[in-house]
Amino acid sequence: MTSDANRPAANKAVVQRLVDAWNVRDVSAMMRYWAPEMVHHGRDGTLPAADVGAEMQRFITAFPDIHIEIEEIIAERDLVSTRLTVSATHSGPYLNIGPTGRAVRCALMGQLRLADGKVVEHWGVADTISLLEQIGLVDRTLLDATA
Repeated sequence: MTSDANRPAANKAVVQRLVDAWNVRDVSAMMRYWAPEMVHHGRDGTLPAADVGAEMQRFITAFPDIHIEIEEIIAERDLVSTRLTVSATHSGPYLNIGPTGRAVRCALMGQLRLADGKVVEHWGVADTISLLEQIGLVDRTLLDATA
C-alpha cells in the first residue's frame, strides 16, 4: 500500500505507464490502469471505461502511428494533471473522412483521479478544432478567428 506522502509520485508513474501503453497502441494495457468503474468526463457527458476503450481503438485505427509526448505532469493528493502533445498521421477513416495522409499535431490536457493505483475518473480536453483543421474539415480562417 502506498503511503499518502508517496501517493503523488506513484500516481504519476501510473499515468506515465498509461501514456506508454498509448504509444504502443495497446488498448488492453491502457485498460489495466483503469478501475472497472472508471468514468471519462468529456464535452458530451460521461462515458464508462468500455466505451472509452472502444473510442481509443477507433482513434488508433485512424491514426495508427500516434505518439503522445508528456510536456508536463503534476500530481497532488489523488489527482494527476497532464499537458500532452499528440502527433500522428491520418491514415484511416476518422469522422467519416477517409485517410488524408496528413500529419497532425494537437494539444491534450487531462486530469485523472486515481484510487489504489487505478484511474477512477478522467477529464480531458483536446484541441479538436485544430485537429479537424489539419485534416481539412475546418477552414483555417475559422481557427484563426478563435485564437
